[in-house]
Amino acid sequence: MTAIDNLRSDYDATPYVSNSFPQSAPGTLAAVAHLFGLQPPDVGHARVLEIGCAAGGNIVPFAAAHPHAEVVGIDLSEVQIEAGRARVQALGIENLRLIAGDIAAMDVAALGAFDYVIAHGVYSWVPDDVAEALLATMRAGLTADGVGYLSYNVYPGWKAKEVVRDAMMLAAGASQVPEDKVRHARGMADFLSEVAPAGGVLAAIMAEWQAADEGFGDSYLLHDELETFNTPRYFYEVLARANAHGLAYLGEARPEVMIPANHGPKVAEYLAANGVTAQVLVEQYLDFVTNRTFRQSLFVPAERAPQIDYSPTAERLRRLHVAALVPPIDGPVRLDDSRQEFRQADGATLFTNAPAIKAALDVLTERWPWTLSHDELVVATRQRLLDAGTQPSPDLPAHIDDLTRVLVMQGQAHYRLDPVRPETAGTAFRIDESSRRAAELTGGFDDAATFNRWHETVPLEPLDRQLLPLLDGSRDEAQLIEALLAAGAGTGEVVTEWVRTLGQRLAELKLG
Repeated sequence: MTAIDNLRSDYDATPYVSNSFPQSAPGTLAAVAHLFGLQPPDVGHARVLEIGCAAGGNIVPFAAAHPHAEVVGIDLSEVQIEAGRARVQALGIENLRLIAGDIAAMDVAALGAFDYVIAHGVYSWVPDDVAEALLATMRAGLTADGVGYLSYNVYPGWKAKEVVRDAMMLAAGASQVPEDKVRHARGMADFLSEVAPAGGVLAAIMAEWQAADEGFGDSYLLHDELETFNTPRYFYEVLARANAHGLAYLGEARPEVMIPANHGPKVAEYLAANGVTAQVLVEQYLDFVTNRTFRQSLFVPAERAPQIDYSPTAERLRRLHVAALVPPIDGPVRLDDSRQEFRQADGATLFTNAPAIKAALDVLTERWPWTLSHDELVVATRQRLLDAGTQPSPDLPAHIDDLTRVLVMQGQAHYRLDPVRPETAGTAFRIDESSRRAAELTGGFDDAATFNRWHETVPLEPLDRQLLPLLDGSRDEAQLIEALLAAGAGTGEVVTEWVRTLGQRLAELKLG
C-alpha cells in the first residue's frame, strides 16, 4: 500500500470527529481581509471549497446559513464522505457537494474557481508532495480576490510536543487496532507524567501536553498526534513554500495574535527598539515569545499583496457588524463619570469612566449574541444616554470607533461584514431550522450537538437534546413543558425551569 492508501485506511477505520471551526468560516475570512484593506467576495453568494472536509462538519453550518452559496468538500476517506452525504441529505441542505478523492491526483480545476478555499488540519498531516499539491490547488482554485485558509503545526512550540509524540509512537508502534494504539499511547503519557522529576523540563512538557489533551477524544489523538505524517515547520518556511506557489500571506484568522502589544508591553518595546517592523518578521518573533504550536493563516493571490494594510482605518471598522458580551462586574451600568469595570470575553477586564463607552457596552451586551452595525450602535448608545439624562457628545461616532477597534483588535468581539441575527427574531420558541434538525439528528447520542450562526459547534445538555428539536415555532411554553414531561425528560419542576430559562440559554449557545 502507498502512503496515501495507508492514510485513507486510517481515516476509514477511525473517522475524524467532524466539527465546525469558527476561525475558518468564510464570514471570518472576509471580515479579516476587509480589516486589512482588501475587498473580499460576497459571502452570501460565494463558491467555497474545503480540502480535507471529513464528513463535512465544518462546511455544513455555512451551507445551511447561506443557501445561495455553492459549497464543495473534498476528502480522502470515502467512509467519511458517505457519512457526510447522509447527514447533508437528512438536514435538507441542497447547496453542498461532497467528493471523495486525493487532491494530488484528481482534477480539482474541473470544479471551477472558488472565492474561499479552506484547508483545516491537513497541511501538516500529509506527505510532502501532497502538502505541495494543497498549496498549488489553493492558488489555482482561488478567484482573483479570493481568500485561502490554511492551518498547520509550527515550531518552536512543537519542539517540545515532539518528545511526547515520539514516546507515544514508540509505545503504540506495534498496535494495529486503533483502540489499542490509543490505550498504549495514553499509558505512555501517563507513565512519563508520573516519573518525570518535579520541576524538570519533562514534567513541564508533560503538564502542557496533558492540559492540551484534556477533553479531546481518541480520533483527535490518533489523527493529530499519532498519525504517520505530522510535520511541523517554522512560520517562515511555510510562507516560503506558499510564496513559491503564488500565494501571499494576508494574516491570521484571529488578528489579535498578530499584535505585539497584545502579548505584553515588553514584547512591543523590544521589537520596536530592535527595528522589527515587517509583519512577517514580527510574527516569527511572536511565535518564539508564545511558544506557538499551531497557526491558522490566511493567504491571497500574490498579486494582491501590495493592497494589504495592517492598520485598520476607522472607515473599515465602521463597515463591520459587531457582537460583544461585556457585562459590568459591579452591578448595573452607571451612566455617569464614575470608574466602572466590565468583564471581557477572555475573562480580562476593561475599565472606563466614560458614560458613552459604558452605554455602548451595555447596548452590545443586551444585543448579544447578535450584531449591531456602527450606525445602529451609535443610535442605540445615543438613546441610552438621553434616557439617562446625559447629553451625548458630538464625537460619539468617533468614540464608538475607538471602542470597536479595542474590542476587535484585542479579540474581544465577534464581527462580520454582514449582520448576524436570528432568522426568527422575536419568536421565543423557534430556532434556525437547520440547527434544530441537527439537534434532532444527534439527540439520541451522548455527543449530541448542533451548530449556530457563528459557525460554532454547540454540544447539548441531556435535556436540551429533547428540547431543541421541539423549537419549530409550533409550541408555546405550556406545550413545550407538556411534551418534555410526556417524553420523561425530568420532573415537572426541572422541566418548567428549563423551558422558562430557554431564552437565556439560547443566548449563551448563540442559537436565539
